[in-house]
Amino acid sequence: MSTAFTALALTAAVAVTGTPSAAADTAPPPGELPTVTADPLPTWQTNGTVWTVEIVGGTVYVGGAFTAIRPPGAAPGDPAELPRANLAAFDAATGRPLPWNPAVEANAGQEVIVWDLESAPDARTLYVAGKFTKINGQSRPRIGSFTLPTGALTGFRHDLDAAAEALAVSATTVYTGGNFTTADGASRQRLAAFDAASGALTAWAPAADRRVMSMTLSPDRSQVVIGGKFNTLNGVAPHGLGSVRTDATGTNAPWETGLEYIDDSRQSWATDLTTDDDTVYVSAAGTGTFDGRLAVDPEGGVLRWIDHCKGGTETISLLGGVLYSGSHAHDCASQPDGFPQLDNDGHQRLLAEPAKPDPARYDTPPILHWFADTNAAPTDGQGPRAMDNDGHRLWVGGDFTTVNGQPQQGLTRFGDLTVQKDTGSPQPIKAPTVTRPDGTTGALTVTWTQTWDRDNRQLKYEVVRDGATIVHALGSPSRFWDLKPLTHTDADLPPGSTHTYAIRAIDHYGNTVQSPPSNPVQTAGPQGTVKRTDLQ
Repeated sequence: MSTAFTALALTAAVAVTGTPSAAADTAPPPGELPTVTADPLPTWQTNGTVWTVEIVGGTVYVGGAFTAIRPPGAAPGDPAELPRANLAAFDAATGRPLPWNPAVEANAGQEVIVWDLESAPDARTLYVAGKFTKINGQSRPRIGSFTLPTGALTGFRHDLDAAAEALAVSATTVYTGGNFTTADGASRQRLAAFDAASGALTAWAPAADRRVMSMTLSPDRSQVVIGGKFNTLNGVAPHGLGSVRTDATGTNAPWETGLEYIDDSRQSWATDLTTDDDTVYVSAAGTGTFDGRLAVDPEGGVLRWIDHCKGGTETISLLGGVLYSGSHAHDCASQPDGFPQLDNDGHQRLLAEPAKPDPARYDTPPILHWFADTNAAPTDGQGPRAMDNDGHRLWVGGDFTTVNGQPQQGLTRFGDLTVQKDTGSPQPIKAPTVTRPDGTTGALTVTWTQTWDRDNRQLKYEVVRDGATIVHALGSPSRFWDLKPLTHTDADLPPGSTHTYAIRAIDHYGNTVQSPPSNPVQTAGPQGTVKRTDLQ
């Protein structure tokens, strides 16, 4: 067992230090990070799974396993549907499709999947990796590239004997990982590199003993951080996560943090990796083991923080200091402001947390109040599979068919307040219960259960009498898993008068939802008398 396994086990018991919780949302308290809104922007859809999203300038490139795209709100087979063979491009600002339409194919009877897209640092080349043999009818066994911005297929051609699943690209070198064991006929154990200028296979040849699924360059570009289901890199543990040097030797860089491996049926693996100036962020999935997120120091691979939400994480993206993730989370009780095990096999598939939680307040990131959500494909059970952002818009791809309960397949996006307004209303609220307080005349007590909002924790409630008169207002925070009863007594009413009440919930931006009216209830008359028909 590596030191990393010990770190993971110890951190499972970490708790908030006892200071106030983080209520960050689109209108957070001073000092908290704002999130993007939870209101999806209009975006074209796919008719299959999106496995990778790469944003280059103002263009969003997506890859996966799909054969067509269609407008937002359109059903599969809509007349406006456009053919696309596992790759498509969209305008980042509008979500509308661009003409780029390469054909990614395989031999007859073989599955086709685009697993990863990665652009060169100069944004002049887009590399593609996956499970395919041809692009635009030309032989491109499992890896290829396009010139940007034209989108023309380049002469970059290599032959990998099995799928390439991950890419990392520097100014000089294209690194790839997957499940292959040869590249251009030379032995390459699931990792290989090509010269970006000449296209030649390089001498870089570290060895992973099992499947590589994710890659990224360290902030200083001296290491390739690698994730997957391997037990060793160059014969050395830890399992699932490690780092090798980018120079020709490909030797292991110092690295402490691995993921848990008990046996093949109980293990964790790194599904996605991203970096900022000084940290590597990791998402993990697992079978009966760790499947949350963690942050690691690239110098030595020392663990910085870990969250233990349960429910495999497939993708992460860093935007404005917030780490967004796509998962099938069902229990985040280990995290500050996290939800407990959800009932009825429930899941919250999109989450947000601060990338650098305040160490004076937290040992592990709090869950921020951003609860956009998707469903998952019936055969897969995941939902979100890929993320990227342009600094203002978060794009999410996957196998989902709904977003926030509304039809939307394969692709969606969310914007911050510089590119869109927060327009989503709080969730529906039930009609209140109205009762006559014992021993009173001219008074009625109104009781209701809080509702919640996807991106604003603090809501204002108004008690509306007889459809017109606001008789009381109060503010109260709420979360979808912790809805509390609220009450107000409306006094000084005429004895014997009959009234109905509704509850209006309003978020920070004035978005409103109102309950149905209550049943009519009569106040007590003189000496507490009421009409027989009003007795309940």
